[in-house]
Amino acid sequence: MYKDCSCMVNYTYSEEMCKTYGCCNDTCRQKVNDIAVCLPKSRVSINGFTTFANESCILLCDPSKQNTKEYQDNNEKIIKMLAEKYSTLKNFDSLIINSYRSGSVIVNYTVQVMGSVTLNQLENVTNSLPASDLKTTGFVVIEGPHDPIDIDSSVNIICRPKEVMGEVRWYLIDEWNKKKTEITTGQEADFKYNFLEDIVQLNHISGSWKGSIQCVYAKGSIQHTASTVLDIALLPEIQAKSTPQFSDCRNNQFKKATIECKISKSTENYTVTWNTALSFTEIGPEIQDNVLTYKAEAIINCESYNINRNETLNVACIFTNKRAKYNQNKTQKVEIPAILSSSKFCEGDGVWPITKNNYTAILPCENSAVGSQMKLCNEGWKEEFSTCVNLELNSIKKDIEILNKGIGLIKNDADGLFVRIKDSTTVETFNSYANINASVGIFEALNKVSKQQSNQWNDTVMPNFVSAISNALNKTDSWNNPETKNTYLSVTYLQTIENIIRNSNLTMSQPQKSNNVKLEVCNKTGDAHCSNFNASISTDNRVVVVAFRNLHEILPKYETRPLETTILSVTTVNNKTNPISVQMMFDHGEDRLRNHEMYCLFWDEHNNTWSKDGCTWGGAENQKLCTCTHNSAFTIMMSKNAETLPYMKELTYAGLGVSIVSLVLCLIIEFLVWDTVVKSDISNFRHVALVNISFCLLMAHCGFLATSDPTVIHSNWCSILTVFKHFFFLAVFFWMLCLSVVLLHQMIFVFDQLRKKVFLVLSITVGYVCPLICVATTFITFENGQEDKYYSKETCWLIYRGVLKGSLFSFVIPALTIVMVNLFTLVVVIMKIVTPTVSDSKARDNKDVAKGMIKTIVFLSPVLGITWLLGILVLYLDLTQKPFAQIVSYAFTLFNSLQGFLILLTNCLVEKKVRDALQKRFQSKQSVNAKSESSGKATSSVMMK
Repeated sequence: MYKDCSCMVNYTYSEEMCKTYGCCNDTCRQKVNDIAVCLPKSRVSINGFTTFANESCILLCDPSKQNTKEYQDNNEKIIKMLAEKYSTLKNFDSLIINSYRSGSVIVNYTVQVMGSVTLNQLENVTNSLPASDLKTTGFVVIEGPHDPIDIDSSVNIICRPKEVMGEVRWYLIDEWNKKKTEITTGQEADFKYNFLEDIVQLNHISGSWKGSIQCVYAKGSIQHTASTVLDIALLPEIQAKSTPQFSDCRNNQFKKATIECKISKSTENYTVTWNTALSFTEIGPEIQDNVLTYKAEAIINCESYNINRNETLNVACIFTNKRAKYNQNKTQKVEIPAILSSSKFCEGDGVWPITKNNYTAILPCENSAVGSQMKLCNEGWKEEFSTCVNLELNSIKKDIEILNKGIGLIKNDADGLFVRIKDSTTVETFNSYANINASVGIFEALNKVSKQQSNQWNDTVMPNFVSAISNALNKTDSWNNPETKNTYLSVTYLQTIENIIRNSNLTMSQPQKSNNVKLEVCNKTGDAHCSNFNASISTDNRVVVVAFRNLHEILPKYETRPLETTILSVTTVNNKTNPISVQMMFDHGEDRLRNHEMYCLFWDEHNNTWSKDGCTWGGAENQKLCTCTHNSAFTIMMSKNAETLPYMKELTYAGLGVSIVSLVLCLIIEFLVWDTVVKSDISNFRHVALVNISFCLLMAHCGFLATSDPTVIHSNWCSILTVFKHFFFLAVFFWMLCLSVVLLHQMIFVFDQLRKKVFLVLSITVGYVCPLICVATTFITFENGQEDKYYSKETCWLIYRGVLKGSLFSFVIPALTIVMVNLFTLVVVIMKIVTPTVSDSKARDNKDVAKGMIKTIVFLSPVLGITWLLGILVLYLDLTQKPFAQIVSYAFTLFNSLQGFLILLTNCLVEKKVRDALQKRFQSKQSVNAKSESSGKATSSVMMK
């Protein structure tokens, strides 16, 4: 027999009635003998803790003394003191002592008031009590759903305080472990406020919300609470597989396949059904380690599938929760590919089963990891890859997903989460792509939750953060994505770290350093630098610098070239957007090769590539320096190719061609006019030197042209031609020295002339024997002319390895020494022109002096090799020092490739004696020819007569 009961107006059933009989509304159906209890809707329950400092806890805090008279007397005394205060409240009903605990005496008690109470009345009572903390129910009315809620549905929970109580806090007390967690804005939670109405909106809710929702208003030492149960009709996470994964139907026999669907043990009573065209037998469920396994054993008729060419068999397990209103079913499909007689496949390989072509074989993870091991069959087995993530990392990921939903405050859990992440990266099994990818995703999700909750990271999490991100770089080969074969995860890693730093408020004075990462708050300028591995930084702003040791090995390449050194990530403190200037010194700059520019690069997040915009290199004078005007990740690398000068080859070979022709003409002219112009010892000395200079320079230039394309020259010939050029270029300079010494002797010792025989012996010795000794010594010194020691196969010329390094300086040092001596000679000659002698009848006009100086410089520079002084600057300057280095290089090439032409011009064609001798020679030849012709005519005339 049942009876229908209802409560009077302003009364409702008690919480016990709601829990026991489901009587949560104003009406209820129950058995005749059951007692219905209705209570005022406005009733208030107070749970309090009051401290009595003057009371002793010796008796009251000892449960074994409860039956003693002393205990009961003290207990009555406490009740009386409390009841005296609370009885002042209208509708006061009862006061029950729950417990005592030490700290003087702290009393836990419950007060029932069967009617309305104002906040002021309760505050007056509290103020009259010793130190007290109260928690009430009844001041706030909560409204929520009474029926089960579907997964992925939306619901509003509303709290209505009777008076204005200030800010509300929401909590979830989950059903499983009764943990109380604060609710905040998240992926599934949001808040709204209307006057005297606070609302938490839950959207697309998951099973994580199953439990009690509580709203709390705090005012002084009093908390006003209300709670409601959120009953969610759960749907399970299903893991399904078939054993075997592929049905081998090549022999037309009947095959068995066991399909398993696993879920975590739940309080829900699911109905499990199977959807398949196969005949099957249902087995289970089996329970093991809180996992429920449902099985279906299917029979496969291979003959039928071979006839119909049916390539795949499908089975689905369906879990139904009938408590749900709409979203009742969760389905997991299992595909069983059939290997028919005509199918391509891969034979079993160890633990890997026979697998159909274009399908992936799947195995469970080892060591309790979460995910799968996979191997693709595509015209043969491909490389194995894994999505197995360590159990602890997967647990951290799930905890962060709950935070992301809006359950929990990141500031409360941050320290513990970072410790767990750090610890999970130290295990031996961590170094795999799947684990690194999971850890990067965890940091990314953590920072998203942090920003979602307007939380900034502080110094306390940084040591564990630095250790974790450093551990991820221990083995860079683990970053290679087994599917895409790239390491682009490193970009996500870098950007995630930078985003975390931007969302941080760091004040630490000491750097945090691990094996591969160093984090430091830096504010140093001038010569002071924050050192980070092989780089350092100074800036006018306060910045956070994160240096990475191995990251450059896995970041994307710059113009198809891998990066070369440390990566520095620079972020202004508190992510300020003010313009900054960052000076970075990279030790890698010292490895720069001559004439190679260094690129100061930053990672452009907008274009996902390396860029040089906003960064400048310090140049050859400060080759380690990079200066940038923005935040980012920076590095430095050397250009692949050395700086080149446009048309330099063409200019060189054109000049050499002109010089060779000019030198040949010069030698011919000297042969033609020798008897005419060489009348004295002085002229003999000069012209002997000029002929030898022209001859040696002609040989050197011919050798230079012969090696214009070293790639087609055999190594032995390359060595011979290098020696050939080395000797004749040195001979040019030593003959220039001979000429210079003669001029100098003539200027200083006017009346003491050199004898012709002495000059010839000395000049031939100096001009040919000295360069021969130099070349032979160099050849022997550099391992008997060995390739890449004495000469370079790429240029068929001597090797330059830096200042005073390399075989090239066996040519440079004597050549430049001779040029300096010749320059001294030129200065002496010019001084002689400028300074009038005593025999001069009058001072010369300044214009004549200037003309004489210019004429001397122009006429003597080519034969004394003065233009080779530019070679000092060419050796010293780097082509990256634009534009001065380019100007000097072009000038050096122009003057010295045309040296033969300048010698012809200044010492043959412009010299009056040579011109007169040439003219006289050609005129005499013409007159002889004319006389012969006239004589012939006369003879003919006589004979005719």
